[in-house]
Amino acid sequence: MDIKESVLIFLLTGSIFDLKKSMKMAHSKDKILMVNIDLVSGIAHDKEGIKYLADNDLCDGIISTKGYLIKEASKHGLMTIQRVFLLDSASLISAEKSLNPRAVDAVEILPGIAAPYFIEKQKNSKYEYPVIAGGLIKSKKEVIELKEKGVFAVSTSDYQLWNFN
Repeated sequence: MDIKESVLIFLLTGSIFDLKKSMKMAHSKDKILMVNIDLVSGIAHDKEGIKYLADNDLCDGIISTKGYLIKEASKHGLMTIQRVFLLDSASLISAEKSLNPRAVDAVEILPGIAAPYFIEKQKNSKYEYPVIAGGLIKSKKEVIELKEKGVFAVSTSDYQLWNFN
């Protein structure tokens, strides 16, 4: 897939009161709004919180570290990105076990430089997820290197990299 510009917006801050406006803005620019339910305030971290987001069309999908929220969001037709922090070899093994193949649309690996390790581990797995590298990515060179190593996309707060391909 050759994407010329950002298609996803990750909302990592704010509150539930910002979602309707954020969704309208994202869709006006033909973007997909992914809300980090772990970080945006005012949303319960339970089935009812997910149902509320879906029923009120407050996002296109969620980002979460919590597998039970990913599963619930998938049941409600929301896109899902499971966020995984890789700190060492043990977390690499437990990360793969924590993913539900029927519910996860993509995996975001933090810090981004650890994403190639997860991609390599997937080669010996029966499941393969699109991998998003996130966190501590500061240069075009880093983006290029990550893409060459099989990363599907990069998430960054550095707006100068948002439309870099």
